[in-house]
Amino acid sequence: MFTFAVKLSLMKKVILILMLIIAGFESYAQNLSETTRKKFSTIIDVYNDFYLNIPDSVSNRLFNPGAGISGLYDFRFGKSNFSFAIGGGISSHNFHSNSFTVVDENGVTSLKRIKSLYPSVSNYERNKISFTYFDIPMEFRLRTKKNIRAAIGFKFGFLLESHSKYRGDDYLYNTTNQLFVKFKDVENIQDLRYGLTARFGWKFINLTGFYSFSNIFEEDKGPDIYPFSVGISLMPF
Repeated sequence: MFTFAVKLSLMKKVILILMLIIAGFESYAQNLSETTRKKFSTIIDVYNDFYLNIPDSVSNRLFNPGAGISGLYDFRFGKSNFSFAIGGGISSHNFHSNSFTVVDENGVTSLKRIKSLYPSVSNYERNKISFTYFDIPMEFRLRTKKNIRAAIGFKFGFLLESHSKYRGDDYLYNTTNQLFVKFKDVENIQDLRYGLTARFGWKFINLTGFYSFSNIFEEDKGPDIYPFSVGISLMPF
C-alpha cells in the first residue's frame, strides 16, 4: 500500500484547543451563580451534508457525515424567554463523490470522474474532499418554561484546513495493491463561508440545520456547489 505520511492536522490541534477552552469555561462556570452559569452553553452537532448544483457528470454520495462543537454566551432580553447568543466553534464537512479535483492551465478547478481519468480503476472504497472551519455563530433564541428550545441565526466560517482522501485501486502505479492517498490544501476553496442556521428541540436534544449562501469554491475558480447540513444538536450544558 502506498501512503503519504501526514503530521497531526491543524484541524485536530484546533479542535483539541477549543475543547480545552470550552471545558475551562464550563469548569469556571460551575463556581458561578446559577443565573450566570446558564449564560454558557456548549453545542455538539452531528449532521449530514447535502450539496446543490453539482455538475451532471458528478455523482455525490447521499451520506456525507460531519460534526462540530461550539461554545456560546447568552444575553437574555430582560426576564423574557428570548435571548441573543454569540460564540465560536469548529466544524468539519465532507463531500464524497466519484470525481477528483483537477486544476487546468488557467488555475480553474473542475471535478472529473475517476473512471474518465483512470480507466483502469474499477473499485474504490473512499473518495472525498474534507473541509474544516473555525465558526463564529450568532443566534436569537427562545426557551420556554417547558424547556422547548428554538433558535435562528447566522454564522461565518473561516477555512482552517482542506484535504482530499482516496482509498482504492492503484491508479498511480497500476499495481494490484490498494492505494491510500491524502492531499492537503485543495485548490480554490473559499476561505470564508456564511449562511443561515436554525435549531429546534426539547431540553438537550435538538434538530439543527445550516444553509450556506456561499459557494464551496472561489467565484470563477470552480463549480458553483452550495452545501446545506441537517442533523442533531446536543446541548449537555
